[in-house]
Amino acid sequence: MPNSMATRSIDNTQNTSSKKIRFSLNLKLTLLLGLISFIVYANTLKNGFVLDDNDVIKSNAFVTKGIPAIPEILSTPYRRGFSINSNDLYRPLSLVMFAAEYEFFELNSVPYHLINILLFAGCVILLFRFLDKLFEQKKTAVAFIASLLFALHPIHTEVVANIKSRDELLCFFFAFLCLNVFIKYIQSGKIIQLLVGSFCFFLSLISKETGITFLAIIPIVFFLYINEQRKRSIYITSGIVLAAVIFLAIRLSVLNSYNAGNVSDINFIDNALAKPGLAIESRIATAVLIMGFYIKLLFVPYPLICDYSYNSIPLVHFNDPLVLISLAVYLFLAFFSIRSLIKNHKDPFAFAILFFLVTISIFTNIPFLIGSAMGERFLFFGSVGYCLALPLIIEKFVGTKTGFAILKQPKVLGVIIIISIVYCVITIARNDDWLDNYTLCKADIQKAPNNSRLHYYMGYELENTVVKNENDPAIQQHIRGEAINYFKQAIEIYPDFADARANLGYVYFNMSLYDSAEFYDKSALKFKPDFLDVINNLAKVYFVTKKYQQAIELFRKAIDANPNNAELYTNISACFGSLGRYDSAIAYANKGLLINPGFNVLYENIAFTYKLMGNRDSARKYEAIAQIKNPGFRL
Repeated sequence: MPNSMATRSIDNTQNTSSKKIRFSLNLKLTLLLGLISFIVYANTLKNGFVLDDNDVIKSNAFVTKGIPAIPEILSTPYRRGFSINSNDLYRPLSLVMFAAEYEFFELNSVPYHLINILLFAGCVILLFRFLDKLFEQKKTAVAFIASLLFALHPIHTEVVANIKSRDELLCFFFAFLCLNVFIKYIQSGKIIQLLVGSFCFFLSLISKETGITFLAIIPIVFFLYINEQRKRSIYITSGIVLAAVIFLAIRLSVLNSYNAGNVSDINFIDNALAKPGLAIESRIATAVLIMGFYIKLLFVPYPLICDYSYNSIPLVHFNDPLVLISLAVYLFLAFFSIRSLIKNHKDPFAFAILFFLVTISIFTNIPFLIGSAMGERFLFFGSVGYCLALPLIIEKFVGTKTGFAILKQPKVLGVIIIISIVYCVITIARNDDWLDNYTLCKADIQKAPNNSRLHYYMGYELENTVVKNENDPAIQQHIRGEAINYFKQAIEIYPDFADARANLGYVYFNMSLYDSAEFYDKSALKFKPDFLDVINNLAKVYFVTKKYQQAIELFRKAIDANPNNAELYTNISACFGSLGRYDSAIAYANKGLLINPGFNVLYENIAFTYKLMGNRDSARKYEAIAQIKNPGFRL
């Protein structure tokens, strides 16, 4: 008996010691992964706001109100703060964070990028912790390598470097947090952990819709891989289903309140698969081809492009060899994973493949169309499957040792180091491309010369950023000439591109080439008759060419559509003043002041109008008001 007790005591001591060593190792690996994740994306801290960052932060009517706008953000569709779009979404959590950050940092981009990096590091750590527990801490080396590859893979640069993709980071973070919490619940049975895990899943859903795929992932985990407590697995599944029902009910209510959620309102320029009249065979074939591109990018992450809209990916048919190869690869992956599960319901390869297939499924454009044909951010979740499969393959075919000792083998270590260095170099270089819109578009347009939108972006940046930073008029004209060439190239690729035509009109107006400006403004309105910016620009063309009555008609149309724009009242007031209809000029200026009492140009217009009327007292009165904000103003 004493010997038995002594033996048991020694065993307990050894178990405790083993747990301490394992805990110490896991802690070190966790900290190392977090540090690597931070270092590889540290160079994004110098970057500014790029692409959609403008919509979700800089020009977002809700976010720029700061913390007081949070209730409004929670009760409105995703895009409502920067555009009205019937094909809308419900992703409030990232906007809530942006509003809070704006409250303290306004438009200092550094804190926004820092939070993205820290969130990404958290995602990597949670992935490692989950994978280690999934394989019962028997494949810690595999879990570490998989998480390391995930931290370094260049496909993630869009998500981390583009502040807007905070929604993707939050969705991933809370999805894997809920997995880790549910594992603790399986082990302890504490109800609080079930509730916390379900709430984390809900937070993942209100971050981005990708979280809905975990309705399949979580049962796979807790009925096949961690299945010792079936009753608790049922409770977990019930918890996430309830969270999903609550999310969908809130989402439906919000979108219906704003007449949003109409999937038919998808722009062809964003997703060529939405082309009217496109044969279903061609749509599916092109979607299958895109799915093949995703796998190619996982293995060979080049070229990386910020935009895959028309015509980066040509429409194809099922007689295309690449389509058939892509289809064969996916059918093989599905067959292999199912077959592996039948043989061994805890097969790690099966989990890697199923995770990829399930999380990429909602981006296929096959059962339903989404807002984009393709995007690197759509691989953020799915890449976990690839990052896990690669070390499993290395372990199976290269390694000869088991457990963490596999990393001590020169062959294994050599393969991992080479892949890591290549990924690290590409990722850091790609982060530099995301410095600003001009740098990004200049880098990507060379890799996607047939992309209409990238040509449009380049023209837009030249006219709206590069020109404004140049003081030499001759150089400005040269830059505008470049912008014109890019806009014309965008139109050549996609003739119906109203935005490119509108911006051509804008550039020609700034160059005082009013006939060309009028031509392109009118051509833009043929494709988009209610394009308010173009209506306003064309009215300005008529004003400077002294076609005042035509200008007034267009300004009235613009005011009817956007009655809260004070600038429109300024413009129409100037038209009436030029026609000598001074009472109407003053009346419209006063209407503008009711909307925006601080719009100084209106006071200047009224002062000039009173001067033309010979009413010197009123002219001096408004001149004095105008001079408060513009001391240099003189009649």
